[in-house]
Parts: sequence; structure tokens; C-alpha cells
Amino acid sequence: MARVKLTEYKAKTLLQESYSGIAIHKETIDDDVAKLGDGAYIIKVDQGIKKRGKQGLIVLNATKESAHEAVNNLADKGNFTRFIAETMLPHEDSEERYLSIERIRGGFQILYSEHGGVEVEEHPEDIQKYSSIDDVPLPLEFLKHLTGVMNREHLSFVEINPLIVRDGECILLDAAVLADSAGIWQASWTEADIVDARTKTEAEIAIEELNNGSPASFSLRILNQDGAIWLLLSGGGASITIADEAANRNKADLIGNYGEYSGGPTREETQVYTEAVIKQMLGSNAHKKALIIAGGVANFTDVRKTFSGIIDALANYLDAIKEAGVKVYVRRGGPNEEEGLKVMSEFLTAHDILGSMHGSETVLTDVVDEALEYIDA
Repeated sequence: MARVKLTEYKAKTLLQESYSGIAIHKETIDDDVAKLGDGAYIIKVDQGIKKRGKQGLIVLNATKESAHEAVNNLADKGNFTRFIAETMLPHEDSEERYLSIERIRGGFQILYSEHGGVEVEEHPEDIQKYSSIDDVPLPLEFLKHLTGVMNREHLSFVEINPLIVRDGECILLDAAVLADSAGIWQASWTEADIVDARTKTEAEIAIEELNNGSPASFSLRILNQDGAIWLLLSGGGASITIADEAANRNKADLIGNYGEYSGGPTREETQVYTEAVIKQMLGSNAHKKALIIAGGVANFTDVRKTFSGIIDALANYLDAIKEAGVKVYVRRGGPNEEEGLKVMSEFLTAHDILGSMHGSETVLTDVVDEALEYIDA
């Protein structure tokens, strides 16, 4: 599955229970700055940019009175919109440590150095590698907390640099977090917490507008514009299951998108959503492409109605789909399942783009395996 970077503010609220920083957004700057108290603050651009100090994207010793101007000055340096304000913590460079934890098959890989901050790059030989948190020379409860958060929030990588350890307390001066994109459906972080260093595609913008104007739910994020496997999924659980299956086969990089439609969308809304995904798929440079239409067993979303919308969209792009060699793999269940599968099977078969067709009796991951076999053949 793809990794997405969370904002520093969200990373710290997840990792440090006592965190008291304040997120500042350009559009709500007056209200956000009003939350600041007395004392000195550090204000940073919070958009996933490395080495902010060297780029002049950090302001030290700001006050509540000067914060507004500081944020505006930072914004002007790159049309930035997200910032973070934290109380200054006086400390010596010798107190700074480096820590990273990465999820690997079977556990975690931990890197630790007594030299943190900018010095970690100057002393790479001092970085020690550990496979167990029990062996790392840091408070064990702190490490247990971090790995527990990583498991609960579907985080794949955590980097804290610098980390200050003072009187047994671990203080995160800077933190970077990568999360497994499919985990968004079970985690407390949301799409709004993902750093968008990139420009959203037209498809993503269109689906945001569709979602905002409908009682149903729609989401779309492009992971790999040249992906080979594209997803039309109903319900967030399907995203997690399918992404996990692809990752287990070391094929996560083939997935072009994640997202969902749910909450009983209309035929017309489903068509609009499907066309956005199809257009992205057809723009991919992948040699072969597979479209997976899948979901768990729905409670409210009418399979027949939504499949009619999907068929409408497929029909509008049929020539391009056939020319691109796209095969469609279906696994779906729910209200009017039998009727929906019948009309979908007839359409895909008639136009020779059917990869496979399954109802709720089939394990959801089977369509992933079948799509991967087609791509790899």
C-alpha cells in the first residue's frame, strides 16, 4: 500500500499525549493566532518540507503579537497555507537525540543515535540499529507508546529528530510520520491531515465537489498516475483489504488510486465518480490495466443502481478502454446483488472486457489475485 505523510501537528498529537502545539491555517489565521498565550514560540511551515531551517521556513522567538506577521512572511515564501506554533524549549545541542521506527515484516526496525538534530548527518557511524524496543537506550514505556500508536493508527514510519530526554520525559521537537494510505478508514487521522505537497488532480477536485454536494459519500486519491490496477470500491473496508493483499504480494506500487463510494449514491452520481476514475486509468502509461469493482456486502448501497451508473460510465469510454486492453474484475454483494451482477456480466462479456465476476460468496481478495495474474501475464 502507498505511504502518505501526515502533518507535523497531527503526528505530534498522535505520538505525544501532552502535546500543546497549535495548528495555524492561512484562511483562519486570526482565530488560530488568538489561541497563543504569553511567552516565546517557534513557528514553522507544516507541509512536509525537509530542512526548513536552511530554507528560512522557521521563525524563532515569535510572540502572540508578532505571530500574525511571522505567518504571513512564511506564507509568502512559497504560497504556504499550513503552519505550526509551539512553545520554545531552551536546550543544549548535546541533549538532542535521533530516533526512527519503521514497520517491517514481522515487527519494527529502530534506528537511534545520541547525536540528534543536524548532527545526525555528521555522525552516521553513531546510528545504532535495533530489532527490539527492549534494547533501545530510551524509556521503555515511551517506546511502547510509540509502537502502540503505530499499530493503532496504521503508521509505517516515525522519525523524531531531535528528541529531547529530560528527567525521564521524552519531548518531540520535530516529528515526521508516514501512514499506510489504506488505513485511513480505521485510523483517527483523516484526509485533511495528509500533507499535500503536490497539486490535486482534476479528478480529485471533481470528486471533492461531488462529495460536498451529496448526502452520499465519495473520496478519491491518486496514488500512482501510472498505476496498473485501478479501484472502484464501495466502502472503506474494501480499500484496506485490497491494499493489504497487494502489499502482501509486494505489488502495492501497481495500485493507481484509493477511495470509495458509499451511503446510497444515485445512478448519476456513481457514473460521475466512475468516469473520474476511468479518465485517470486511461491516462496511465502502464502496459496493461485492470479495473477492480468491489466491496463488502452492502447494507444500504443498491448494487443494481450503482452498477447501472458504472455501466453508463464504461459505455462512454468503451472504445478507449478496449484499446488500452483493460479487463474488469468484479466482486460485490448487497441489495439487488443478483440483478446487478447479471447486468454487469452481460455488459462486460458483450464487449470482451470481463476479467472475472463474483458475488458475495467469493473472498474479496480473489479479485486482487486475478487482476495481478492478468497484469503479470
